[in-house]
Amino acid sequence: MNWGLKKLDWYIIKKFLVTFFMALLLLAVIIVIFDVSEKIEDFVRKDAPMKEIFLDYYLGFIPYFMNMYSPMFVFLTVIFFTSKMTQDSEVVAMLSSGISFHRLMVPYLVSAVFIMFLSMGLGMWVIPHQVGRKVDFEQKYIPRMKVKIGHDMHYKLENQF
Repeated sequence: MNWGLKKLDWYIIKKFLVTFFMALLLLAVIIVIFDVSEKIEDFVRKDAPMKEIFLDYYLGFIPYFMNMYSPMFVFLTVIFFTSKMTQDSEVVAMLSSGISFHRLMVPYLVSAVFIMFLSMGLGMWVIPHQVGRKVDFEQKYIPRMKVKIGHDMHYKLENQF
């Protein structure tokens, strides 16, 4: 399965995808840490089993956020990864060896298409199923704030006098 890509293309694709997934992984860890610290009291109060917390709640939570933030992280990865390659003089060496700038963009496009299909697959098949399990878990273990809806509600916006 070469698809007309050269060894240099596979090198760039591999480094790009590793950088992208590491950035998403770091984001996921940060989001989970903040979410656990926010909801740990609800988990303990309702005696939620650890297995359900991880399999039902966070297995639906992490792919959703990773898929939602993936376009931003593709952009950040392109900037970070290309600047790192430029800093290491890899881009200069490639361009001076006769590779055109347009040819240099082929691995980026291949990586973007791979991420697009991955994101599409997650959005169409994995995330809807997992979010359903997450919602069931939330209804069972995490209390919702009750919003009072009624008539004759008045809000004081600012002091008039």
